[in-house]
Amino acid sequence: MNADVKINYEELVSRADLHYEHTVKRSEGGLPLGNGRMGSLLWTSPSAVKFQVNRVDVYANDCDTNSFNRRHSDYAYASAFVDIDFVDYGEDVFHDDRIKQHLCLYDGIAEISGDGVKAQAYASANQDVFGVRVEDEREAPQGINIKLKMMRPAEVVTKNHSAISSLSMRDGMIILHQKFREGSYYCSSAVAIGIYGRESIARMNDEYGGQMPVGSFRESQVIGQPNETEMRLCVKPGKGTFDIFIGSAASFDESEDVIESAVALVQQAVVTGYEIMLQEHKIWWNQFWRKSYIRLSSEDKSGEFVEQHYTYYMYLMASNSRGGIFPPNFGGMLLSPRGDLRHWGAMHWWNNMNLYYNAVLPSGHNELFHPYFNMYTSMYDSCVAAAKQQWGSEGIYIPEVVTFNGMEELPEDIAAEMRELYLVRKPWDQMSDRFRDFAYSKRPHESRWNWKYHEQYVDGKLVYVERGFGSFGFTTHMFASQVGIAYHYWMYYEYTQDAAWLRERAYPIIKGVAEFFRHFPNLKKDKDGKYHIYNTTSDEKYYGGKNTMDSMAGMHTIFPIVIKASGILEVDEDLRTVWKELYDHLAPMPHSDHPDAVLRTEEGEPAVWVGALGPVLDNKSGIELKPGRFGNLCSLETAYDNPEMFETTMNTIKFQEGLLDHDWSRAASEMSSSARVLAHMGLAEPFKQVVLAQLECVNAERDYCYFTDTGRVKSFENRLTVREGINCISAQRLGNAASALQAALCQSQPPGPGKESVIRVFPACPENWDAEMSLWCHGGFVVTSEIHSGVIPYVNISSTLGGICRVRNPWGEAEVSLNNAAGRELILKGSLLVFDTRKDEDIELHVLN
Repeated sequence: MNADVKINYEELVSRADLHYEHTVKRSEGGLPLGNGRMGSLLWTSPSAVKFQVNRVDVYANDCDTNSFNRRHSDYAYASAFVDIDFVDYGEDVFHDDRIKQHLCLYDGIAEISGDGVKAQAYASANQDVFGVRVEDEREAPQGINIKLKMMRPAEVVTKNHSAISSLSMRDGMIILHQKFREGSYYCSSAVAIGIYGRESIARMNDEYGGQMPVGSFRESQVIGQPNETEMRLCVKPGKGTFDIFIGSAASFDESEDVIESAVALVQQAVVTGYEIMLQEHKIWWNQFWRKSYIRLSSEDKSGEFVEQHYTYYMYLMASNSRGGIFPPNFGGMLLSPRGDLRHWGAMHWWNNMNLYYNAVLPSGHNELFHPYFNMYTSMYDSCVAAAKQQWGSEGIYIPEVVTFNGMEELPEDIAAEMRELYLVRKPWDQMSDRFRDFAYSKRPHESRWNWKYHEQYVDGKLVYVERGFGSFGFTTHMFASQVGIAYHYWMYYEYTQDAAWLRERAYPIIKGVAEFFRHFPNLKKDKDGKYHIYNTTSDEKYYGGKNTMDSMAGMHTIFPIVIKASGILEVDEDLRTVWKELYDHLAPMPHSDHPDAVLRTEEGEPAVWVGALGPVLDNKSGIELKPGRFGNLCSLETAYDNPEMFETTMNTIKFQEGLLDHDWSRAASEMSSSARVLAHMGLAEPFKQVVLAQLECVNAERDYCYFTDTGRVKSFENRLTVREGINCISAQRLGNAASALQAALCQSQPPGPGKESVIRVFPACPENWDAEMSLWCHGGFVVTSEIHSGVIPYVNISSTLGGICRVRNPWGEAEVSLNNAAGRELILKGSLLVFDTRKDEDIELHVLN
């Protein structure tokens, strides 16, 4: 790093802290805590501080379920409700005009102060334990009740599925145990709560409705009425502090005792002590922030506003995606406060989830990507079977919407008919009764069965309305999602240069996706000598189109990558020749000057990217900006390598600008990637318009709002939204803004997939922003620089791995001085600066006057 650059990380990070001096009107506005595996919002009622303990590895059902054929009805993640109730009889302690709430991002700690009481809480960075320190300084302290509550009645049976919950106590702790079963599927979770520093007794209603201490029921389940769903640790009244530890565990292995695991976590926490755990926790968070940074400033404060949301995004990712075997669900993450039913269900939707992850690698926090990779790698065998069964192809098929453990293996007769129907070789109205009956019990959101639409009960039977386009649903025939997943694996290699990762983790996915397309029955070489793909969709529309942008962008991305990866690994030389032949003869992505384009530009007007070649069943017509946001298909570097691709992308942006009446803020929505496209293409002011509108939720009328007694609200106090529906808290817009901001300040993009990357600094930084940044680039280069009033004084490049570095000259064609601490000096010339680096070498670039 430049010797003159000194960053006060605590001061920088704290600029994004949450400060409330009021209660939140809805639980969704609470303070987020998490360690990447376990998390919760923290919020208050007038008398209590509240948690909902959520885990990434708690799923009520898996891919084989037949019990949740209503939309949004499958559930997951939630393990317990926990209330710390400060009032038995007396005055409430949390009032709008007398409460202070603070989330310290730098330390990962939440604090809430009310009338005479305080609570400090953190989700331990190192163990699956919440630590809570309670302070009671009221003149007349009351007994404090720690309530552990079930997520649902103690026994719930849904068709073939059961959810059984039980309360017990052990060694002075109260425990909630959940068990989910359906067929051979099993998942269980446990939450245990213990206290230190104050006497307490565990209580719940007995089977006769009275109160009883349960200390005598040690090691056994408490017996009570079937509707007994709550247990309490009753804390002796007194002034001063005491500590609460809330531990959780989960497993898919019936032989594993999750109660024992949760209890052991609490016991260890008590032995370690609150203060030592807190210090270890703070050390982890303080080190986390030193990996990279962005600081912005501007007269209109727009820069500070965007920076604040970027820092908060990084906090959320570290709180929700770290160390687990699965990533968080896009809607709700580990923060849902209203139970375990979420709008859009428990499956993973890639086009939503990827918005959280696109900004991870430039931050240097590769560990935040591991749960995502763990999930997709673990379902590999399932995806091999799905490619064959569903599509008659080879390789792997990962659908847009998928269960955490992949896809169900189908009976062969069902699979055979599915191939005929979905490849449009058998008329939809000839579907067999056997196939329709089999589909009846399947979840409508799952990509396989997404032709099923709204349902209603008719004469006591659940009846579906189909979407009306045969086998085509919103996501049934979307194939770019799996390319996006494979490309994330490839990007991880590009940033880390980890050959073992490429061989063992990335290449099987990349090759599997490439082979899926190569063997896909509806990919055909036509008379023009080009490969065309038929009967697919693009981003939930253009049903049944030819050469849809979704599929074509996917193939134009995956084949150059698999060719390069196989060459690096020196494997599959015979296949490399076949892949190259296909790629060399692949039809272009659809554009408006094709006679069959779904949108035709007027003669003499520049061609733009479009969604498909028609006809399409849903009669959609429109432009597509996917080449600017997907697979590094087009960026500023593309202008040097593929001017036609670059020009078409720029023309599409100009066409879109006209549709928006030159107001880019109208392109901002929760899921919009427009800001990232504009940053990739170096368009600073349009980028700024979109990212500000996105973060300010200017389209609340359409996207973000919820309702209160006083009207429409854009987002919650914690900068999150419920655009996706009930209990489906979303940070998608924060991920979109974060990746766009990174691209505006520092890019390491190739001119096309699989080509050599080039670093650019401040390619789309708005004119009125001053910026400082340290971000990671392809090849393990850490780039640190700043810009003030349009002037870039230096560029520091730390080479963590060594190798050749390529930098687009930040000072145009001016001569550049290269120096390092060992006295190395070079004079570089031209618009592209290329130089060799050694591992752990710090290099500084300056313009020569």
